[in-house]
Amino acid sequence: MCENSASGFRHKREICTVGVALGIVGVMTGCEKKTQEAPILAQADLVIYAVQEPSVYEPVIKEFEERTNLVVDVCVGTTEELKQMLCKEQTDNQIQESYQEQQKTLDWDLVFGAGVETLEQLSDQWLSCENSQTESIIQEFASPDQTWTSFSALPLVIMYNTNVVTYRELPVGWESLLEPRWKGRVAFVDPEVSGIGGFALAAAHITGPDQEDYVKKLAENLDFQTLQSLNQVNEGILDGQYSVGVTSEEAAQALRVDGADVDYIYPEEGTVVVVDGTAIRRGCVHEEAARQFLEFTISRDAQEILVSDLNRRSVRRDVAPLEGLVPMAKLPIISAGLKELSSEKEEALTEWKQVMEGGGS
Repeated sequence: MCENSASGFRHKREICTVGVALGIVGVMTGCEKKTQEAPILAQADLVIYAVQEPSVYEPVIKEFEERTNLVVDVCVGTTEELKQMLCKEQTDNQIQESYQEQQKTLDWDLVFGAGVETLEQLSDQWLSCENSQTESIIQEFASPDQTWTSFSALPLVIMYNTNVVTYRELPVGWESLLEPRWKGRVAFVDPEVSGIGGFALAAAHITGPDQEDYVKKLAENLDFQTLQSLNQVNEGILDGQYSVGVTSEEAAQALRVDGADVDYIYPEEGTVVVVDGTAIRRGCVHEEAARQFLEFTISRDAQEILVSDLNRRSVRRDVAPLEGLVPMAKLPIISAGLKELSSEKEEALTEWKQVMEGGGS
């Protein structure tokens, strides 16, 4: 749905949700005007395609608008919809014409918050983004060919409800999710719709002795049921519906700091750091503003905002994590490159789909 929302921003702007059309190839918008009269919106200086929750992108965009006096429009969508827009071949002339009209409606300049593995896969769609901040990025989180920049680093953790899980039952790693005591009590986001779920499978896949067996056993312990968002995972563990589950360090830390009855561990076999980032679309209308925003996202000021306000880890070498977090260098991170992790994720997803389609039969 498309609606006008101030959302704490200096400028009102149109927030569009992108949806994939059912039965046709391409992406459609469900934008519709409200019946009541609305103020005339200022023409946008920049249009951003956000693959994030508003709580993540709003503080950054608000600060950018205040500093630059530019007006930003936001189209909200998923990674899959992003791929559909940029990669789907149009073979039918009628669909092609419709798709072109839809693209005019969704004429965005820059993608913000997509997983860097996706940005790397779509690297031919982006403009070069080398800038003065590039050298400050931690090497492991940097684009190999300067077609995108990273924004934040999210280690995966296993969170548990401290009212339900006793000291003797504490999870220690990926294998803990297979324990019979947690059958039907493991919160796991659908890996086909969430990078968190996909990379959790990849991590278990790389570190486990029986890779294919793990995927099958996990699906069985989930009773072949997954959740559709990370928020559902976090809320389900918080209210005791689930005992344990996979989430991001950011979410688990925020809940723990707020005094929630949860705690978390880093899987002892090794965890994955999910990195999201920013890229400028080739042929975009507002290239200069897009470059300004991209550079702002990796500036020290913006990176300190994501640490202090969002509980996330910075991708800069000179921005320290929140007090109380384990230093990145001491985390049990799997030593695998982006290509290897992406390949492992795709392999694990293929196995996952086969197991879920079988439904345990």
